[in-house]
Amino acid sequence: MKITMAELAKKCGYSKATVSRALADDPRVKPETKAYIREMAEKYNYQPHMVASNLARRRTKTIGLMFPKAPRTIADPFFLEYLQGVSETLFESGYSLLIPQVQQQRVNDTLSQLIAHARVDGIILTEPRVEDERIDLLKESGVPFVFLGSTVCNEVSWVDGDNRGGAKAAVLTLGDLGHSRIAIITGEAGLVSTNKRLLGYEQALEELQIERDNRLIWPGDFTHLGGYAAVQEHLDLIAQGEVTAIFASNDLMAIGAMQALREAGYEIPEQVSVMGFDGIEVGKYLSPPLTTVQQPVYRLGKEVARVLLELIEQDGGPMHLTLPVGVVNQNNTIGKCPER
Repeated sequence: MKITMAELAKKCGYSKATVSRALADDPRVKPETKAYIREMAEKYNYQPHMVASNLARRRTKTIGLMFPKAPRTIADPFFLEYLQGVSETLFESGYSLLIPQVQQQRVNDTLSQLIAHARVDGIILTEPRVEDERIDLLKESGVPFVFLGSTVCNEVSWVDGDNRGGAKAAVLTLGDLGHSRIAIITGEAGLVSTNKRLLGYEQALEELQIERDNRLIWPGDFTHLGGYAAVQEHLDLIAQGEVTAIFASNDLMAIGAMQALREAGYEIPEQVSVMGFDGIEVGKYLSPPLTTVQQPVYRLGKEVARVLLELIEQDGGPMHLTLPVGVVNQNNTIGKCPER
């Protein structure tokens, strides 16, 4: 019966990365360790993963960087700012970046090719999903990797902002202004960050003693168009006074929501308050500047790169880092609840 690399590593008493390197004849692994791991692999009939068998046997000083699939792209201002932090940290350590084009519905194929043919030393990924097939593929390959965004798997390294806490702070801020009819535009379905921001929204409602109203939970996708469409589809609720504030789960959707509100003749924040999440640079140049939950986007990029370099250089265990966030530009696109 064939066993996995994870099972072989457990039987050997070494990490999966060390087992992978030993089987690839990596010079960083002691000869006696290589001999022992190879003996155990033969004993338990371990068959290397097709991708793992093609791993490079030497350092390439190249990091693979995966960006989200459509509808989000590298043109998203959040990812551009994040990329600056990643690239500066990697370049300072002598690494270069390889950014493959990811096609819709072919993410795993792209990832497999990146591992097998591009000969990268590590991989940075974004937007972990609740059920994420990439994790098993990467764990089996033995290539060090880290996510921007927390995962549901504790064995995976990640760096994230405080999604739940930030969303909760946003809604509590609106509650302090007298709002009790607060809608949320959620992110893409299936993402861990979407679930955490929705959880923060729900926890804030509970603390404010506001009953959850499913009519005020509007599906989005983290894009400008997603925020615009969410508001357009619910203009009747706004007209009826059922919504006085909107918390969008990211800034691009907040900007789309503001566009739809203004086209419908609503004044912001006099009639409807709008708050975002992320703190992207472009939000500062809106009129008025967007009230939002500020993430340390540039630092997120730097920390993701730092964690990956530690995994590559030190062969350590999984690392989890959550950075603090906070509400900024508080008196701009949010205001006191209007009297109806």
